[in-house]
Amino acid sequence: MSERALIFDYNACLRSEYAKNGCDICVDLCPEKAMVFDRNLLRLDAERCTDCGACAGSCPSEAFGHEALDLPALVDRLARQKEPALMCGEGLPCLAVFSSEALAALALKRDKDVALRLGGCFSCALNREGKVLPAIEEAVAEANRFLAFAGFSVRVRVDKSANEAEPKEVSRRDLFKGLIAKRLAKSEPSVSPVNEQKRIPPRRLFLQQALKERAEQLAQTKGRTDFSFVTGKYIDSGLCDNCRECAMFCPTGALTLTSGNDGIIFQVGKCIHCGICNDVCRPRAIGDSDGFDMVTFAFDRAEVLVRHRLEICEECKVAFPYKGGEKLCGRCRDFKANFSDLFTLAKDMA
Repeated sequence: MSERALIFDYNACLRSEYAKNGCDICVDLCPEKAMVFDRNLLRLDAERCTDCGACAGSCPSEAFGHEALDLPALVDRLARQKEPALMCGEGLPCLAVFSSEALAALALKRDKDVALRLGGCFSCALNREGKVLPAIEEAVAEANRFLAFAGFSVRVRVDKSANEAEPKEVSRRDLFKGLIAKRLAKSEPSVSPVNEQKRIPPRRLFLQQALKERAEQLAQTKGRTDFSFVTGKYIDSGLCDNCRECAMFCPTGALTLTSGNDGIIFQVGKCIHCGICNDVCRPRAIGDSDGFDMVTFAFDRAEVLVRHRLEICEECKVAFPYKGGEKLCGRCRDFKANFSDLFTLAKDMA
């Protein structure tokens, strides 16, 4: 149990994984301005943070969590409701805590439409800058596009009138702190210990489980997609120099090396569309593909994106991806082209 309802795993933050990554979604969305980047590492202001959870749904790597966001428990809760619906203030934080993946998984697990009651969001203090409500609506829209792409008829619905009467004169900060005051002490938001292992966001695992349970209904699709939380990948073998940095920097292990270190394996089920692999690739050999197969996504199947023929460089004696011609690695070839005249003997200069 955390000391705060908000849980932060600093090692899962994309900025911690790769310093040049520019992700700042949580900073832009936070209604209390409780998040800042200090020397490129995320820092939370405990006095400003209200545990509202809006950051949890927006974080691509799920570095933020909330103790109220227990997806299996929420499935049971929805099953007991006559009209399955989610509403903040009833044991739940701000509904922005739900990502599009989480919403799609809840609908699949429930096997019925799930409603979000957003009537109180218009005048909510958390939405005073007009950012939180659009974020919720965008997550709903993306969840429904994903469900349609997967071939399911269940949807996430929005009810904008159900809780219009919610009193708004009460401070949202006091409300969220009051929800946990009886059993949680006020302190810095919880920070998990450093974990060197590649980390798959829990909501991804929950979504894949929901898809597997209904595998026979999955559409055999591989069409053009545009999801914020996953993308297909390709590698141009002609450009790839087998530096392997894309696999080394991948925060979830979606990209790994082949057993002989002569290629790159990709698992779309682990990809979170962070873009780090695209950023670190110096020859720009890796990129996003148009789509992916839903069965491959659900069952986390792997594909080899590129496999090289390795040869030993005649100059430096190091293995390199051979693409024809002289057996020189790119570094030695460039050196020979640019500096070979420095080693010309005087007798050969005449």
